[in-house]
Amino acid sequence: MRKANRTPRARHFVAKWRHTGKNELEEIVHAIRRGGVDALVTAGAKGDQVVVLQGTEHPYRLLVEAINDGAATLDSAGAVLYANDRFAEILGVPDKKLVGAPLQAHVPSRESGNLKKLIASARRGKNISGEILLDRAGGSTRTVRFAFSPVRDSGASNICVVVTDLTDLAKANEAVKSNEESLRQLSARLLQLQDEERRHIARDLHDITGQKLAVQSITLSQLLNRESAGFDGESRRMLVECAALTKQVSDEIRTLSYVLHPPLLDEMGLSSAVKWYAEGFEARTGISIEVNIASDFLRLPPEVEVTLFRVIQESLTNVHRYSKSPRAYIRVESSSDEIKVRIGDFGKGMPPRTLNSITGASAPMGVGIQGMKERMRQLSGRLEITSRPKEGTLVTAILPMSRMRPKEPQAPSASSKEVRTEGRKPRDGSRKRILIADDHEMLRRGVRTMLQEETDWEVCGEAVDGKDAIDKTRSLNPDLVILDINLPVMNGLDAMRRILRDCPQTKILAFTVDDSNELVKEIKAAGAHGWLSKNRAGQDLVRTVKELLAGKGQRSLGATRG
Repeated sequence: MRKANRTPRARHFVAKWRHTGKNELEEIVHAIRRGGVDALVTAGAKGDQVVVLQGTEHPYRLLVEAINDGAATLDSAGAVLYANDRFAEILGVPDKKLVGAPLQAHVPSRESGNLKKLIASARRGKNISGEILLDRAGGSTRTVRFAFSPVRDSGASNICVVVTDLTDLAKANEAVKSNEESLRQLSARLLQLQDEERRHIARDLHDITGQKLAVQSITLSQLLNRESAGFDGESRRMLVECAALTKQVSDEIRTLSYVLHPPLLDEMGLSSAVKWYAEGFEARTGISIEVNIASDFLRLPPEVEVTLFRVIQESLTNVHRYSKSPRAYIRVESSSDEIKVRIGDFGKGMPPRTLNSITGASAPMGVGIQGMKERMRQLSGRLEITSRPKEGTLVTAILPMSRMRPKEPQAPSASSKEVRTEGRKPRDGSRKRILIADDHEMLRRGVRTMLQEETDWEVCGEAVDGKDAIDKTRSLNPDLVILDINLPVMNGLDAMRRILRDCPQTKILAFTVDDSNELVKEIKAAGAHGWLSKNRAGQDLVRTVKELLAGKGQRSLGATRG
């Protein structure tokens, strides 16, 4: 039974049942319904008897006292009419001081205004909540959520308020955020290391294993072309099988190297790399790929080009594995605001459960999709996936242009802006001079051996990188430069353009492990007089050099692919 001094409405705390009029009886009934009467005192022959009105209200009161959240009732002015023990504990105010005083008086002055606004909204009939910082002993603070609700079935304009201490939860959330950030940083580092390792392995496969296989192919071809070798039929058959096997291994190594990290991406940008990858993907899987990306698509920072390429690569892998679609498309567009990459197919679509997992549900999500989303997040971009059963799937990667710093083309050095003729060795007209530019000693040795068998030719020098090729072309004045495309310091295409500008009389034979259509287009656009796959060097190098030096097929010569 409540004490009279706990509420201004304590005049209804006890109603004496004596000879009362009708109006008084109605007032008592209404007071009981409003909860204003806890007991009745009835007069009888044996004296006054007290009847306690616990009824259905009593269990709820016990429940309110037992809950872990604070609960209180306020009048329309914000004064506390009732509060459980937990409410007083959270606010750090003794129970006696809490009841009857304005709630705003028990919060720091900096929060008083916020609390008044919350109470005013509740008084207007609105359910509202907000977080208030309360001071604690020792100078620390605690975060408390106040939830206000108007008492709609009461004749008076009372307000219920529930307070929840969020301090521990806030600390836990901060710890979770910190852990999430640490995991994201770790994920970003792992993706970076993965790309670096892919690039390293791809370079080793291309520059070491691939070049050794190319030398082996040249050597086997030389043996097979020697009529005086004296091989019997069985020996020649075994050599032919070895040559064929070498070519097959070389092709597989080259494909693996370029899938890990295509050199075209670093040397010529996203447009060439995407077209090259789509061409190879189509050949490997039989899925027709429509590519729509401008040939002069702007160069982007390396990390951006790698991210967009990986999204395209992973999306096409998913098309092949899951969609059963006979065709797909890649569309890359840029505007002043953003870069948008779309990869779509016309297959069976993604299962609803998988699609829900991508949008935030609990179903498991593929590692590849997670990797794409994380790559895009690191660049402040986003990945969107839409799919309908039997209508295909669309993957859209969007990057804000504000984060882009387009890669500027390398400007010519001051020393190369003018043609330098001094110091050049004059041609004597008797023997054709050839410069070999390749960064692999074994391959240069193999090519030199083949060329030296021709008495009308002279290997006048060797270059080990793109800049070295330019300098030695200027100084040695060769008739022909056999130029590797994948050169260090400066790639072969850039070196080719410089050589043709400074020494237009010199012919260039592009020498490459890669023989994709996209690279051939780039080679021809750069001005090469011919190109040759290293895998065909043993069979076609001498013939191709002869045709070039004789002036046949200039700027349109195409050699047999490897």
